[in-house]
Amino acid sequence: MVFKKNKNVDKRTLDYALRNNNKNIQFDVKEVYRHIRTNIGFSNVSTKIKVINLTSTQPGEGKTTTAINLAIAYAGIYENVLLIDCDLRKPQIHKYFKLSNKEGLSNYVLDFSTSASFHLPDIKKIRDESFKGVLSVLPAGIRVPNPGEFIESDNFKKFIDYLKGFYDFIIIDCPPIGAVADAIPLSAMCDGTVFICSSQDTDKRAAKMAVENLKRAHVNLLGTVLTKAEADHSGRYGYYSYEY
Repeated sequence: MVFKKNKNVDKRTLDYALRNNNKNIQFDVKEVYRHIRTNIGFSNVSTKIKVINLTSTQPGEGKTTTAINLAIAYAGIYENVLLIDCDLRKPQIHKYFKLSNKEGLSNYVLDFSTSASFHLPDIKKIRDESFKGVLSVLPAGIRVPNPGEFIESDNFKKFIDYLKGFYDFIIIDCPPIGAVADAIPLSAMCDGTVFICSSQDTDKRAAKMAVENLKRAHVNLLGTVLTKAEADHSGRYGYYSYEY
């Protein structure tokens, strides 16, 4: 699976984030993400889910990898999917896709709040023959001095609402909730939140506290994705699992 040539993205392997050092794992990783996508849809049958965010307890638990590959999975069923890097402190998504981070979310929110005739810039688009839709990637953008206040501002929320008019589905990669509080107001702006846990790295008590904080903020917690789990003998769902 490779990028097609276009002016926005260098030709490279699209499933970079799917690579794993364990060559004994035999299952289809893409199918696992499609399975997670399906379960997210069934987790709230009565409510239309259009914007979801992903958070975790601490860095290194597989949150960004999951966000990227879920975005690819959703591009398989929707025409226009947007992946946003909302980790304004330690952005990572632009590195996966080899994009510049000089312009992105923070720049656009500032322009949106100061311009009376704001027009959405041309966000980087990825097209690939493996999925029918277009995956747009919005990096975090320039650093702001107060990320927490920036995210909690009315202009930020209005900008997220503004984006809903352009995309069929939006996935937001948030900072870990155990490190900073940014994920809580972000989660409140979304239709649902997916919590990422690592079987190898997550502290159970810290994860429990993080989930309680999300529930206390009346966040719609859709479910949990468990990453870095050991594969069984059949090789099924050895790296990711999902429950809700």
